[in-house]
Formats: sequence, C-alpha cells, structure tokens
Amino acid sequence: MQCHARVIEDRVPVRTGWNKVWLLGLLVGTCGCDAIAPWLTHSNPTAMCTGEHQAALELPAPREESLLDLNTSLQLANAGNPTIALAEEAVRESLAEQLQARALLLPMINAGLNVHVHRGNIETAEGIITSEDTQSLYGGLGAGVTGGGTVLVPGVHLVSHLADAIYAPRVAQRQVDASSFDAVATRQQILSEVGQAYLTLVSAKARSEAYRQSLKELDEVVRLTANFAKTGQGRDSDAQRALAEGQLLRADLQQANEDKATAAAELARLLDLDPSQRLLTNDDAPPLVELVDPGLTLEQLLTIALEQHPELAARSAVVAREEARLRRERVRPWLPAVSVGFSAGEFGGGSQHAEPHLGNFQPRTDFDVLAVWSLQNLTAGNHALQNRVRAQLGQALAERQIVLDRIRREVTESYTSVQTRRIQLDLARKRVDTAQRAYRQDLTRAQNIQGRIVEVLDSVHLLTSARQDVIRAMAQYSQAQLLLTTALGNSVATLIAK
Repeated sequence: MQCHARVIEDRVPVRTGWNKVWLLGLLVGTCGCDAIAPWLTHSNPTAMCTGEHQAALELPAPREESLLDLNTSLQLANAGNPTIALAEEAVRESLAEQLQARALLLPMINAGLNVHVHRGNIETAEGIITSEDTQSLYGGLGAGVTGGGTVLVPGVHLVSHLADAIYAPRVAQRQVDASSFDAVATRQQILSEVGQAYLTLVSAKARSEAYRQSLKELDEVVRLTANFAKTGQGRDSDAQRALAEGQLLRADLQQANEDKATAAAELARLLDLDPSQRLLTNDDAPPLVELVDPGLTLEQLLTIALEQHPELAARSAVVAREEARLRRERVRPWLPAVSVGFSAGEFGGGSQHAEPHLGNFQPRTDFDVLAVWSLQNLTAGNHALQNRVRAQLGQALAERQIVLDRIRREVTESYTSVQTRRIQLDLARKRVDTAQRAYRQDLTRAQNIQGRIVEVLDSVHLLTSARQDVIRAMAQYSQAQLLLTTALGNSVATLIAK
C-alpha cells in the first residue's frame, strides 16, 4: 500500500486579528458593552447588558493548562492510555503461559530428608504379627524413603502427558500471536479515538471563535438598526429583530463552549490526564489530515485491509490455537502420561535386632520410569473433550468471519465518507466566500439606506451557518481519514509522525 501523511493547515475565513479577541473571554454585546450579555445567566431572559453587569460565557479558569497538538496527543495516549496498557499486560501473561508450556518436559528438582520411626506391631509377608522397633534416616535428592520401597518424592522428577508436552507449546504460541495482534488492534483503535477527540475539540474551539466573529458582525447591524430607529429612518421592529438574532447567536456560542469543555474532558480521559486542567490546542481550526492515498480504489483498499488488519490476524491466530487443541485431544488416548524419577542420597537405620539402632549409612540411588495410557470413561470422556474443542473451533471460525465482515463494512463506509466529506468541504468553502460577499454587499446597501435590514440579517445568518459548516466539514473529513486508516489496519500515529 502506498500511503502518505501530510497535515494541511487551513483556517476558517475570519477577519484578521479576531483570533486575539477570544483571549479576553469577552465580546461586544448587543448594546455596545464589552461583555457577553448577562441575560444568559439572568433569571429574566430579556434582561439587557449594561456596563455595570457583565457575564462571560467561558467556564471558570482551571488550575492548570496543557497545550497540545494532534501528534502530541497521540504520543501521550500511546504512552499512558490504560486500555493500551491492559492489552500489553495480556501479551505478557500469554508469554508467561508459553514459557510454562515449553517447560513441560523439564524436570522438577527436589531435595530433602525424612526420618522414619516405628514402635509396635507389624505384619510380615507370611501373616505373622511381630513387635518391631525400627528407625531410618534419609537425606539428599528427594524424600520419603522407608524400607525397601522407592522414593516417594523423587529428587529429579519429570511428569507430563506426552500429548500436552507436544501440543501445549503450539497452543501457547498461537495464544501469544492472538494477544499480540489484539494489543496492536487495541492501540490503533485507541489512537484513532484520540485523534477524533482532538479534532472534535479543535472543531468546538473553531466554532466558538466563528460565532464570536459572527456576533461582532451582527453587533454592527444592531448598532445600525438602533440608529435608524432613533432617527426615524428605520423601524423599531428591525432593531428588535436584530437584537433577537444576537441573543440566539449567543445561545449558540454558549453551546459551542459547552461542546468544547465536553470534548476536552473526553480527550483528557483518553490521555489519562486530570480533567480539571484545561486542554488548549495549537490549531485554531481542524487540520486537514491526508493519510490514505486518494488514488487507491475501494477494491484495493479492501484487499489491503484483509491482508494487514491486526484484529483479523488475531482471530486467525485463535482459529489456529483451537485447531492445535483439537489435534491434541485426538492423539491424547494414544500417547501415555510418563513419570521419570531419580533420587540419590544417604540412607541408614536399624532396629532392636541390629546394632546400632540408627547407623549403617550408605549411598542410595533410585530410578523409576512409568508410562500410563488412559481412556477416560471408556473413551466417552475423550469424545466429549474433542467435541467441546471442536465447538470452540467453530466459534473461533464464526468470530473471524464476523470480524472479516465488519472490517469490510468499516473500510467501505470510511472510504465513502472520505469521498463525501471531500466534496462537502469544497462546497462549504465556496459557500463561505459567497456568503461573505453577500453580507458585505447587503451591509453596504443598508448603510446607504438602499436595502432592508432583514436582508442583512439573512446574510449574517447564512454567513454564520456557512462558517459552522466549513468547520464541521474540515473536522469530519480528517476524522474520516483516521477511521479509514484504522480500518485498513494502519496506525494513525505512525503515519502522522512521518
């Protein structure tokens, strides 16, 4: 696949210098004051702002602030997101299980000693009851030596079913593959969510600034209509209509600020940051991100996704794991469980018949090999195990097919979304240019008493809507690129960092 990454810096068409105004957290109100109208926080929604009472739309200032861009956000999530860490710990667990499976044919080492003392009656092999006073002591590799029997706990002891010894490492390897691919898929999904959350935050910030710009332009209309009404050149209803438009626009600005706070909280959650600190972005408008070669067709993208998507690879590894487990259960009745033990140490003892009571210590070695073939429940138990694993294999195959169908759907939807958003973005930009020209022309005509104020209000409304649309189109286009990249099985962080 030929992919390239580039971030296109774009800006919403706003007046030069207005980006600095938002730093004050205040805006010229409908009656000329330097603050947002306090009716938003007043019990009386019709209350007007005055120079003596001001209310800002911004949230209370946080204790700390963090400045982020898209690449920094992805790096922070890559290092600190707990969901990614959880997936990585699952890989470590599967590696530990693999090590344990590979060690099935390695023996245990046991060292110890045992003391045996008997006082009282025993029965001989001939059935004669005798009273004996015996004692013995053993020390070395192993423990549990009494009389002429073998060591109960061998010093070097290997015990395993050969079916497990052969197939358990293969099963464990497939589990390592599955958990590793799942960790990659989890990382890619989280990074995609981080990218989308960052774009949502930037979009809310840009929408808020665009509303402020529209409010500034609408304030000129409010001032104009108020002056016309005072001099008798215009109607008071036009002034009231302009004032109402400003109030509605301030409500939209308040909603945009709320959206910005919500997006910041979601991004903080994904980055595992304190949500009480404000997240600031370097971008004033959603950056346009190009991660997928636009020359690739949908058929080519589907082929790429099916070849390299980590989640599909993880499900294939699970299928291979269940196949290995099924082969193990099929050969289990034909392979034995083996036990090999070796012990070496010093052994001695005595009784009332021989002096000393505890002596005659000499080296002793024991070597035992056992092999046992088992048919569980007259082979019914073996068949039950095989049927159970066979059913689990069928489930794994079905899950892989579900993932396959989902990946195809995600690639198709993301590809269609990228194409659609690209067209919508072009149309939105043209609409902004057209709406700006219309607003300037209608405002000039109204100032020269050649046009109606309602036409200017319509132009302001259209320009405001166009600005919001172009911001949404920019964010949605980049988000669609992130979704398509993830659906193809690529890491957005790797491509953006290039």
